[in-house]
Amino acid sequence: MKKPKILIIDNNQSNIELLEKILSKDYKIVTTLCGIDTIIKVEKTLTDIILMDTMMPAMTGIKLCKMIKNNPNTTSIPILMFTETKGGEDKLEVIESGADDFLSKPIDKYELLAKVRSLIRIKQNYNDLAQERDRLLIFDSVLKCMDDCVLITNLSGYIRYVNPAFERKYAYSSDEITRLHISVIIHPESPQTLDKDSFIKDSKHEWAGNLATVNKHGLRINMSVKCSPVSKDGRHVNLVFVLREKEAIVIYEDPMKSKEVYDKIIKVANKLMNGRET
Repeated sequence: MKKPKILIIDNNQSNIELLEKILSKDYKIVTTLCGIDTIIKVEKTLTDIILMDTMMPAMTGIKLCKMIKNNPNTTSIPILMFTETKGGEDKLEVIESGADDFLSKPIDKYELLAKVRSLIRIKQNYNDLAQERDRLLIFDSVLKCMDDCVLITNLSGYIRYVNPAFERKYAYSSDEITRLHISVIIHPESPQTLDKDSFIKDSKHEWAGNLATVNKHGLRINMSVKCSPVSKDGRHVNLVFVLREKEAIVIYEDPMKSKEVYDKIIKVANKLMNGRET
């Protein structure tokens, strides 16, 4: 397993050696002197956390901390600062500089290890959330550019999300249709119904068929439909419906291609809804 990386910024070699002795077993240690180009080194190091002293000759740790936290490329890196005294004024200045935690000298080994573990965990959680946010943005973009109509409902059939293709086809805005029951778009002559009773009886939540639907202006639209559950923590929490106008169905040379497209839609919906409150 890859060791988390710690950047130590200090001009005192004895301080660096002490920290390396305590931390090098579990962490990859990178060191640098404090100077005018330190912020550039911080950007290039891609460290998980930073340890530094408040008192350094070239630049105070307080000033450097403010520079790091004001830089959009480094602002998310947790900083642990070492203070010279246990006085409240010194600690207040450290907190106001943007540091995430502090430790008074002389350094207690076990307190240092505990604080480092905590900050590493915070940084890893931040990284996970940032990656998930980026994935959701990509998946959301996919849904927005699709030609198929996509609806996501709760298990009772009340609409939680529609993509832009649905809005164009059915003339409902997202605000208008959200929280309405999906039966609002079902034509009276539809070969399949999606009333409230049908949702109560359906425990599998996975089927395909044909629907006669109707848009906001009363225009009938014949659709093929596939329904699949959106799962979270092993239980069904929502349903995703993918509707394609029957006249617009494309016959693929590869019969598996249509299923591949549909499977991608379901994956996108799972990603989107698992990033939302259920």
